[in-house]
Amino acid sequence: MILILALTLASVGCGSATRVVVMQNPGTGQVVECKVDPWGDMRRDKQIEDCRRAYEGAGFRVVGDSDK
Repeated sequence: MILILALTLASVGCGSATRVVVMQNPGTGQVVECKVDPWGDMRRDKQIEDCRRAYEGAGFRVVGDSDK
C-alpha cells in the first residue's frame, strides 16, 4: 500500500523529497537551506519556492540547488 502511494505521488510531480536550495546573504555571509518538510504541504516544490521567495525578500541569493 505504501509503495503504491509513493509511486503515485512521484508520478504526479510532487517534487523531490531530497531537494535542497542553499542561499546566502551577500551582506552578512549567512547561509541557509530551503528543504522539504515531510510534514508540510504535499506540494514539495511549493515548499521550496515559498522558502526561496521569503529569503530572497530578505536579501539572500541562491548559491546552490540540488535540482540544477
